[in-house]
Amino acid sequence: MLGLVTAPWNAVLARPLGSHTHVSIVSRDLSFWKAEGRAFAQQPIFGDKFSTSQVKPGLVPLGGDYWDGPYPVGNLSNYWLSTENEHTGSLTSHEFAIDANYPWFSFQISGHTDLKTHRLELLVRVTATNVGTFATQTSSYPLVTVPGQGKFYRIYQATGHGTEIMRQEVLNVGWLAGEPIRVRIIDNSTLGHINISDIHFLAEAPQVAVNGGAVNTPLWGWADIHTHPAANLAFGSAIFWGQPDGPIDQALAWCSPLHGADGTGIVSNTGPLMAAAEQKGYGIDIGHGVGGFPLFDGWPKFTTIIHQQMYIDWLKRSYQGGLRLIVAHAVNNEALANAFNAPRAYDDITMVEVQIAALKALASRHSDWMEIAYTPADARRIIGENKLVIVLGIEVDTLGGFGDSNTCVDADVLAYLQHVYHDLGVRHLFPIHVANNAFGGTQMYMELFNVDNHYLRGKYYEVEDGSATGVQFRLGEDTEAAVTIERDLGVYNPPDYSKIPGGHVNRAGLTTHGNYMIQAMMSLGIIIDVDHMSQKSVDGVLGLAELYNYPVVLGHTGFRELSWQRGTETNNSHKYAHEGLKTAATIQRIRNLGGVIAPITNQDDIRPVSDVIPSLTAKVNNDCAGSTKTWAQSYLYAITHMGGQGVAIGTDVNGFARFPAPRFGMNAGYNLDYNISGYGPDTIRKPLRAQQVAAQSNGVHYNAPIISPRHYRFEGVLLGDVYNTTDQDIWQAMGLYNAGLNPWTNDTIPDATRPALNFAKGFFATSKSQLDILPDPLDLNSPFEEKTAFLVKTGQQPSSSDARQVRDLYPKVLAIWQRWQAMQGNNTPLTRSYAGQRDFDINIDGVAHYGMLPDMLQDLKNVGLTDTDLIPLFRSANDYIVMWEKCEQQKQQIQI
Repeated sequence: MLGLVTAPWNAVLARPLGSHTHVSIVSRDLSFWKAEGRAFAQQPIFGDKFSTSQVKPGLVPLGGDYWDGPYPVGNLSNYWLSTENEHTGSLTSHEFAIDANYPWFSFQISGHTDLKTHRLELLVRVTATNVGTFATQTSSYPLVTVPGQGKFYRIYQATGHGTEIMRQEVLNVGWLAGEPIRVRIIDNSTLGHINISDIHFLAEAPQVAVNGGAVNTPLWGWADIHTHPAANLAFGSAIFWGQPDGPIDQALAWCSPLHGADGTGIVSNTGPLMAAAEQKGYGIDIGHGVGGFPLFDGWPKFTTIIHQQMYIDWLKRSYQGGLRLIVAHAVNNEALANAFNAPRAYDDITMVEVQIAALKALASRHSDWMEIAYTPADARRIIGENKLVIVLGIEVDTLGGFGDSNTCVDADVLAYLQHVYHDLGVRHLFPIHVANNAFGGTQMYMELFNVDNHYLRGKYYEVEDGSATGVQFRLGEDTEAAVTIERDLGVYNPPDYSKIPGGHVNRAGLTTHGNYMIQAMMSLGIIIDVDHMSQKSVDGVLGLAELYNYPVVLGHTGFRELSWQRGTETNNSHKYAHEGLKTAATIQRIRNLGGVIAPITNQDDIRPVSDVIPSLTAKVNNDCAGSTKTWAQSYLYAITHMGGQGVAIGTDVNGFARFPAPRFGMNAGYNLDYNISGYGPDTIRKPLRAQQVAAQSNGVHYNAPIISPRHYRFEGVLLGDVYNTTDQDIWQAMGLYNAGLNPWTNDTIPDATRPALNFAKGFFATSKSQLDILPDPLDLNSPFEEKTAFLVKTGQQPSSSDARQVRDLYPKVLAIWQRWQAMQGNNTPLTRSYAGQRDFDINIDGVAHYGMLPDMLQDLKNVGLTDTDLIPLFRSANDYIVMWEKCEQQKQQIQI
C-alpha cells in the first residue's frame, strides 16, 4: 500500500543508479540514523532472511525440505532492514537537504500492510520559509512530532503489501530541493514487521519490473541447461524409444518393437549391435529388459541410455520441485543412425528441423505451465508467472552441414545461423560436438567418438601430448564393446597412438571459419556452449569472448582436478583426466566473463573435493561412487571456483548419459566397478565396495512405502561381491515387508523368490508361534529364514538353542534390516514418484528418470549440503538469464 500525498511529483518505476547522501542503507553503517525501541536495535541484517515456505507457501507441492532455503525477496543490497514481529521502534535519519541534481527518491519496501503501524515516511522540518507552503495543506501534509527533534510535515509515506517480496517505490522530490529532510521508518506493532532496502536519491529516473520490483531482482528456481526432450526423433528414430508426451500407455509402451525380443535386436530392424547397446554392468548383460508401461520392470532406470527418461509427467514433477528453466537441445549422431539402420532421413540438418518443431509443439500443448523464451525478458516474465522456461538449443556434430573447413563458406555459415535464430528460435548452440568439424576440434575422452569422426570426416583424430595440462587419457587403450566390434569388422583402423607420449589431446583448435562463426553467434546474441571442444578450441573461443566481454557456457561438464591418478588410484581409462574435463584456469576465465557452468549429473567416480580445496574437508563424504555424494563434490568445486554464482545442473538427459546411482541396495557404489568392457572395470577402486556400502546413512524419507518390490529392483553389481543371492533375497523380503505384501495372507505375490517370501513371513509374523516349525519338502530352509527375520524385526538375538542356520543368517538379515532403516532419513517426507504399477525410490533405484531430480536434491541436503550451499543452485535459473542478458547487451558492439 502506498500513501502518496498530493504534490507536484510523479511516481516512477525505478532501478537504483547511485546515491549522494549517507541516508542510503547499503552497508552495516547506520551512524547517520538514530534508533529508538528494540525493532531496529540489531539492524541492519545481512544476506537472506526468509525461507521459501515463508515467502511462497505451497510453492513446492512435493514435500521434502531441500527447497526450503533462503528465498530472494528482492533486496538489492546485502545489508537491509527487517524487523521482528515481537519488537517495536523507529529509525530516523539525520537531517539533510535534497540536492536538486538527485531528485529521485527510491527505496524497496515489503512486509505488513498498515500505514498506521508500519511505514516509511519522508519528513520536512517546519521552518519559517516553508510554513506558508505546507501549513495551508495539513490534510495533505500532516504535522508530526519527532521526539527530541521537533515538528515536521509528513510529505510522503508508504507501507508494505502483505508479502515479503520487495516492491520498489520511486518518486520525484526535486521540488523539495534545499528543504531540511529526514527519513523515518516505523514499526509500531507486534502484529507484523517491515522490510526496507536500498534507500537512494538518484540523478535519473530509472525503471522497475512489471511486477513492481527492481528489474534485476533475483528469480527463484534451478536450471538444467542440457536436456534432450525430443531425442525419440533423433538418430533417424533408429535406437531411442519412448515419446516425451501423449497417453502414457502409448508413449512409454514396451520397447520390443524397436529394440527386439528381450532388447537383443532380434525381430527388429536395428541389428545385432542392439544386444550391447543397453548394458547395465551386471548379470547376463546381453539385451535388456523391455518392460515399459505398466510394470516398468525394464526401464526407466539410472543406467538406461536408449529409453525415454523425460516423459511429460516426469518433467512436470521436476518443475513442481523447483525447476524453472531448461535448455532443450536438438541432438543427433549420423554414424549411430547408420549403424542401427535408421528407417528415415537422419542428417543433422533434418534432425534439427524436426526436433525443434516437436519441442515447440510440446510447449504449446502444455502452455499452462511451460513456455519457450526467445529473449531474456521472456524468461523473466515466464518465471514470474510461475511457469517453466524452455530455451531452444542445438547439439549436433555437423551443424548446418559444415563438416569440412575446405568447403565451408562464411556467408553460408551466417545465413544458417540467421535461420536457426530467426526462423527456428534457437538461442543456445554447440559450435562443435563429438567430431571435428569446419569450426574446430572436439574434445577427446572416448575412443568410440574416433569411430564417429572417421565415419563423418574420413579421418581419425590427430593427437598430441597434453600432459602439461594434467591430461592422462590415451587413445588406443579403450576396450569398449562397440570399439572392439568395429576393430574386429575391420572398419576401425586408427593410427598407432602409442607413439605419442603422455596424455592425448586433440591437435585441432578453432579454425578460421570457427573464428568467424563464434563472432557471428555473438553478433546475434546466441549463447555459446564450449563443452565438447578441444582445449585449443576452448582457448580460442575464450580469447574472442574476452575481446568482446561476451559470456560463454559449459552446459554439462566435469573438472580435471577431481580425476583419479592413472595407474596408482585407478586403472579405468574413463576416470583419467581428459581434455573434456575443465581446468580451474578455464573456469576462472568463464567466471570473469559472467558465464554459467553446469556439472553433469553423472560424475562417475571422482576424488573428494577436499583433496584440492581443503576448506571443504568433511563437507560431504565422498564415499559412494556415482551417487549424489559424487555430484556434490563437483558442485562444491564449481560454486567455489565460480564465487557462489553461475552454477546450474546439466543432466544430458536422453543424451546417452546415465543418471546418479543409488546409495543403498544392490547398486550402492555402482561406479567403483561395473562389468561393461571399456567403461566399468576398475580393480583398484573395486575393493572399496563393502566400505562404501556400510558408510551410507540418512537416505531420503518418503511419504509412503514402496509398492513394487519385484525381483528386478534387487539385482545389481554387488551380487557376488558384497552380497550373495541370500542377501539379495533379504533385500527383496525387506521390500515385500515395507510394501505390505504379506505372504501369510497373500499367495499370489508376483516375481518373488521363495527365500524372499520366507524372510518376509518372518518380518510379518506377530508371534513366534506363527512361524513354520517344519520345513517345506521343497524348501528346507524356510523355518530358519522365517525365524531369523522374526528375531531381527523384534530386536532379539538368536540363542544357543537356535539352529546353526539361524545363527549364520542373523548377521546378514540384521545388516540389511539396518541398511533399510538407514534409508529413512530425517527430512520432511518427500512425495513419492509413481508411473503405472511402479513406484520409484532414489535410495535403491538411483535417479531412474527426470522426475526424480527433486529426490536427488533432497538427497544432496541429506548427505550434507546446507541451505546456504544450495543457494547458487536455486539462483541458477536467474543466473542463466543474467548471462543471457549480457549476451544481448554485448552483441550490439559486434559487427560481422
